[in-house]
Amino acid sequence: MKRRAVLAAGVTVAGSVVAGATVGATRGARVGATRGATTGDDPEPRPPSPAAETTVETGAVRPGTRRETPYFEVGSDDSGPTAVVVGGVHGNEVSGYRAAERIAEWEVTNGSVVVVPWANVVAVRRNEREGPDGDLNRQFSIGGEPETPLARSLWELVAAADPDVVVDLHRSRGIYGTHGRWVGQALFPTAAGGATSDADAVADRVNEAVVPASMWAHRFRRGNTLGGTSPLLIHKVSADLDTAGVLVELTEFYLDVDTQVRWTELIAERLLSRHGIERRGSAI
Repeated sequence: MKRRAVLAAGVTVAGSVVAGATVGATRGARVGATRGATTGDDPEPRPPSPAAETTVETGAVRPGTRRETPYFEVGSDDSGPTAVVVGGVHGNEVSGYRAAERIAEWEVTNGSVVVVPWANVVAVRRNEREGPDGDLNRQFSIGGEPETPLARSLWELVAAADPDVVVDLHRSRGIYGTHGRWVGQALFPTAAGGATSDADAVADRVNEAVVPASMWAHRFRRGNTLGGTSPLLIHKVSADLDTAGVLVELTEFYLDVDTQVRWTELIAERLLSRHGIERRGSAI
């Protein structure tokens, strides 16, 4: 699909641990005063500083409100496939929104990526899972209008991008299939767009590249298919857009935050690559 001008679509312009790679310095849009902080003053987002051949456009979801949060459209040109990457749906899932911050600074050599690093910005500021309107990831009603103004605005942005793939970045506390309700180290694909094959292939690739053999419990796997039965963002992508999407869950169990961020970013990179969206300087 061709890159979409999402700026014109009504979403207005404007214990532990395995040592991980240090996250690169981020722009002034970080939530919190210092790198690694999870609380702090209200952010004042501004565009990232892209590499030379990448263009960046910016806009805002819910402009002029307490829930105003920026998005960044990063791309190589006006053609090629499009992805949407979302972080910060749950405000205390630091690795998800930090990975999204890094993705907003990629040099994209084919296609484009619309990145919403801090979807639930009030919850991110507070370092809490939910914002004032409750759990944002339970507000994307299937086959109808999302339940809250924030969910509606986010959905308008996703739909306007006409994406080839949508990736929603999360953090869990335990391991999928081992620690009860926790779902870490799993990729949950839509029933549409070949996403199940994407999840299998990417899990295998990332396991081979970065997960130590001694940490067999931390190997990634494909979770259950999200086909449109619950009011989650990726369920709605499957049911209403009939598009590939993956909900990514990275565990914090015996992983430091930098490793969580690095692995989350790698998974997103490989998922986008499966749809023809390429990043210069790929790590794997």
